[in-house]
Amino acid sequence: MALVTVNDLKVYMDISLTNRQIDACEMVLAGLQSELEAFLRRPIEPTSFVEEHRLDVGHYGVPMSSFLSITDNNYSDTFVDNVVNNTTYAAPPPAIYLKNTPIVSITQVKVEPVMGTERILVEGQDYVTRTYGIDYYYGYPDDLITITYTAGLDGANIPVFKLMILRAATREIQNMHDDVVGVKDLNPRNIAPMMTGFMDTELSTLRRYKRTRI
Repeated sequence: MALVTVNDLKVYMDISLTNRQIDACEMVLAGLQSELEAFLRRPIEPTSFVEEHRLDVGHYGVPMSSFLSITDNNYSDTFVDNVVNNTTYAAPPPAIYLKNTPIVSITQVKVEPVMGTERILVEGQDYVTRTYGIDYYYGYPDDLITITYTAGLDGANIPVFKLMILRAATREIQNMHDDVVGVKDLNPRNIAPMMTGFMDTELSTLRRYKRTRI
């Protein structure tokens, strides 16, 4: 789904377009949105993605015993000491950083473990959702995690994104219009072509939305 539509551009420029020009506008708008997202390193509107991640070798999840507490006086001191010693290898849960942020929602997290059968993970029990990805508990090296999720900025409620695309698209469409008129008249028009794409001054106003973590 495009953040800026051809109808938006027609209203902004107050023009009418032929079918062929509409096709060209759709290509221009899609390219500009892709260019803007490449600069920001993130989608500018919520989009669905599927990613696979394999856990690093040598990293084990937090064992269940690390959450147990011994409160029964009938347990011997020796048994308590053994429980503590058996949890010394506990490590923080591995964070899985997803390529697209911020995370809007997690649809499904599936694990294909090295040992055991494939299963769907439960949020709050097996993993916790973060804005950058998930923290996954009880993982083992080489577990394959498949995450289906939605991520992206709320571009529809950030007017500056739409305005930047409209401005850049207007320059592009105006260039095409001048070229076509010049060919039809068989007379080159003495008009300097407008800059295409986004100007540095425009992009500088969007740096606060740029993803800093790669």
